[in-house]
Amino acid sequence: MYTYRESIVLGSTNCSIFKVNQILRAFSREWPGSLYDLLFKNCNHFCDELCEKLGVPKLPGWVNCFASASDVAMEAAGNTAVRLRQAKTEIVSASKVAYLFLVGVTLNTGLDPDSPGMSNRGTPIFQATWFKNLITSGSKPSTSSELENQDENVLT
Repeated sequence: MYTYRESIVLGSTNCSIFKVNQILRAFSREWPGSLYDLLFKNCNHFCDELCEKLGVPKLPGWVNCFASASDVAMEAAGNTAVRLRQAKTEIVSASKVAYLFLVGVTLNTGLDPDSPGMSNRGTPIFQATWFKNLITSGSKPSTSSELENQDENVLT
C-alpha cells in the first residue's frame, strides 16, 4: 500500500507550454497503461523521463528504491539462471563421456588387450581404477606405478 510522504520540488523548466504539451502528447503514445509494470515501467519511471525531457533534476533515488532493488535482484537471478544452464550443460557432457567410457570398459573386458587397436587404451582394470579415482578425488589420472599397486591390492 502506498502512503504519501512529501512533495519534492524539482525546479522550473525552461520549456514553453507548447513544448510541455508536445512532450505530454508523445508520452501518451510511449506510456500507455497497458505497458505499466510495477518494477520496470511505473509512475516513478515516467516521472524520471518527464523530468529529463523538461530539463529538471530527476527524482531522488529513495523514491523508486523498490524498483531499483528489484532491478538488482532480477539481474542476479538472470546471472544465476545462466550459470545453472552452463552447469547443466557441463553435467550432461560429463555424463555422456562417463557413459561412453563405462560402455567402452564393458565392451573391452572380453577382448584381448594385445589385439590391434587396444594398444593405447590400457586394460579395463586400469581404466576402471583411473575412473574411480577421478570421481572420488577429482584428481588427475594415476601414474602407472600407482595403478600397479592398486591392481595388486584388487587381486589379493
